[in-house]
Amino acid sequence: VMLVIVPLVGDGWVIFSYERIKENLSVNNADREGPCFDPEYQDLCIRMTQWNRSFPASTILFIGIMIVFASFSSSVAFRRNYTTKRVVRVLTMQQKKDREDLLLSIFPKTVAMHMLEKQT
Repeated sequence: VMLVIVPLVGDGWVIFSYERIKENLSVNNADREGPCFDPEYQDLCIRMTQWNRSFPASTILFIGIMIVFASFSSSVAFRRNYTTKRVVRVLTMQQKKDREDLLLSIFPKTVAMHMLEKQT
């Protein structure tokens, strides 16, 4: 968020403009020597400078987006796991109650209680 909002407010993205890079190249290299001042390679040089300046910010932004996506995915998985465990616990308790009711309906109460005590 800060990589997008702060530069937009303070004209921070201007440093990536074609004209600004061309101006910086001419100011920093007063002797005008090197491949960046050859008209044939000047456009390529400026594009490479734009890429070199924007790559770290783009990489950090991409990593941030991936962290948010991974966090969301793990959060969904944890919630699903929690609800599954809860459903299993409720179903297990319901099965236990049904089993007790069945034993109590088939056998006399003392025999059924004795069988239930042996199970636990």
